[in-house]
Amino acid sequence: MTRPTPSVISTTQVDATRFRPHGRVDMWMENGVLQYEATGPFNAEVFDCMAVAQMEFLTSLPPFSGRWASICTLRNSAMCPREAIQRYTQLMQSPKPANLEPVATAFVMGPEVEGGKIMAPHFERVYTLIQRPFRICTTMEEAQAWVHSLM
Repeated sequence: MTRPTPSVISTTQVDATRFRPHGRVDMWMENGVLQYEATGPFNAEVFDCMAVAQMEFLTSLPPFSGRWASICTLRNSAMCPREAIQRYTQLMQSPKPANLEPVATAFVMGPEVEGGKIMAPHFERVYTLIQRPFRICTTMEEAQAWVHSLM
């Protein structure tokens, strides 16, 4: 018996940490792009929950081949303390199972997102460290065009 593929999974469905996660990340697959909607501010615990939810979601999908990408739309705030960005970096650097790593990641972060300009260099550094193409865009259309050009 195969497990049904969830259409959307959220960090709110994961109880993986001792402390309460701050922030929320929902994810779903759409046209070969793993979409994230991340509402901050964030703490390290939400990134731990995100890693669990993401792995559960990706391994529940029917096997797929080919290139895929991810887009994260940030809402409300991009702010997170130093230990949270350090945890995000560790998670992003950890090995991924075959076919479960995107070829590119875009963040959609409009000017209304609190702390966007402060956090942008931190996120850019994470993706430079893992050598994954990364771009911060102000619109979903821009992000989609960019990731599809790399798929």
